[in-house]
Amino acid sequence: MKKLIILFCILGLFLIGCNISEEFEQTPSHPLFSSDKNYYSLLVVNEAGRYDLGHEWKEKNKINNVKTIHGRSSLDDTNNDYKFLELENSPAFVLFGTNDIVFKTYNENELIEFLKTQDPK
Repeated sequence: MKKLIILFCILGLFLIGCNISEEFEQTPSHPLFSSDKNYYSLLVVNEAGRYDLGHEWKEKNKINNVKTIHGRSSLDDTNNDYKFLELENSPAFVLFGTNDIVFKTYNENELIEFLKTQDPK
């Protein structure tokens, strides 16, 4: 009887441990991808340096579904480092989910419109 109780306790702890690990953010398979399925990750490539997309930009445009913003200042370096992006010009805005590119544009207004109408889930 004691062995059965111990077995149930171990099994219960195992199931609790598995459940807790699902709640924490998973490490994305690529550094640009989002680590949270409820938020996008955004890459901004801007050679001119005129885009400052941070907390104020998100607040001003009522963007609540972007958690991480990566900024790069060289289109050539970005294309060399991340060949799969195939960026054509700057500025470039690339949104990532947890596994892939979700949206790519060269227009900030298109980015804002997409973010206001799309949910990462």
